[in-house]
Amino acid sequence: MELRGLGAISNDLEKLGVRLLAVSVDPPERSREIVKRLKLPFPILSDKNTRLTQEMGLLHKSGGPGGVDIAIPAHVLIGTDRRIRWKYVSKRIHDRLAANEVLEHVRSALANESL
Repeated sequence: MELRGLGAISNDLEKLGVRLLAVSVDPPERSREIVKRLKLPFPILSDKNTRLTQEMGLLHKSGGPGGVDIAIPAHVLIGTDRRIRWKYVSKRIHDRLAANEVLEHVRSALANESL
């Protein structure tokens, strides 16, 4: 599972000065349950109203079961100046980067530009 993989690299990201957060369109209760069940070392923030997801262009309208709106899987590295330094957006719902790939992209982005 992608979240577990990110949990496994969270210490490496912290050493690079990166704070890991997940964002989900699920209700907050569901996000808290997932963090607890998977013992994740980072929070999952709820974007139940999809405001952030829409602003980042990551909402697939009617893309989920029964035509519900779903978030497109993505990874975004945001600098302290709030600018996007690196972004990966899945082309299909099942396309996901492996945790080690995320770590390498973050390292590369940090090496190329100071946050």
